[in-house]
Amino acid sequence: MSKGEIVNLAEEISMEYKYLLFEKKNHIAKISLNIPETKNALNLKVREDLLAILTALRDDDSVHVLILTGTGRAFCAGGDIRTMEDVTPVAGRIRLKKGQRLIKAMVELEKPIIAAINGTAAGAGVSLALASDILLASEKAKFFISFTRVGLIPDWGQYYFLPLRVGLTKAKELMFTGDPVDAKEAERIGLINRAVPHERLEEEAYSLAERLASGPTQAYAMIKAALNRWPANLETFLEMESVMQAVAFDSQDFEEGRRAFLEKRTPRFKGR
Repeated sequence: MSKGEIVNLAEEISMEYKYLLFEKKNHIAKISLNIPETKNALNLKVREDLLAILTALRDDDSVHVLILTGTGRAFCAGGDIRTMEDVTPVAGRIRLKKGQRLIKAMVELEKPIIAAINGTAAGAGVSLALASDILLASEKAKFFISFTRVGLIPDWGQYYFLPLRVGLTKAKELMFTGDPVDAKEAERIGLINRAVPHERLEEEAYSLAERLASGPTQAYAMIKAALNRWPANLETFLEMESVMQAVAFDSQDFEEGRRAFLEKRTPRFKGR
C-alpha cells in the first residue's frame, strides 16, 4: 500500500505497510494479508497495522463494506509461532490483550466485513475469519482449530464465536482434536456461510460487497451492533430493537425505501 493511499484513507495514518495490500473502490475497501512466505501468519507488526487500518475505516464514510482476504495459498496461518519463544505469563497476557483489540475493532466496526477465505485458515486465522460478518471460502480452503497441536488453548474470541457458529458440542470436538475441516464440511456445519469455486472467490466477494455497499448502511450498522450482543435475554433485545427501529423510522433511507416500495422501483439508499 502506498503512502498516498493511506493518507487518502485517513489523515492520521501516514506510514507504509509492509505486510498488507489495500485497495478501495465503489465504497468497498479490501485488505489482503500479504506475507505468503509464512502463509500470512500474524506477526506483531501486521497486527498493529491491521488495527490502524480498521481504526481509520471506522471514520471513513466513503467505505461502506470491507473485504478481508489473503494472498498466496493461505488466508491466515494464525499467530507467528517464531515470535512466541520464552513468553512469560505477564508478557503473554499483554500479547493477548493487544491481539484482542483487533478482534474488538472488527466487531465494533459498524460496516459489514466479508471474509474471502482463499486458502488455509488456522488458529488465530480462524478467529480473524469468525470475527467477520459473512464468511465466503474457496473450495480449496481448509480450517484448523489448531491450538492444542502446540499445547495452547483457543484465543482471539474463539470461545465466543465458534459455538455460535457450529454449536457447543461441535466446537468442543474441533477444539480438542484440531482436525482439518474442508470448505464443504465447513459450510455444512455452519462454520462459514458459503463455499465457492476457487477461481470465483473474488468475484463472489465483490458481488456481495457491491450489493451491501448500495444498501441502507445505517440499518446494517444497527443490525450488526444488535447481533454482536448475542447471546442476551429476550427483554434486552426487545428494548434495544425498539430504540434502534425508532432511529431507523426517522432515517432518509427508510423514507426512500417506503417511497420506492409504493412506486414499485428499486430504492436508492444514501446511508442517512
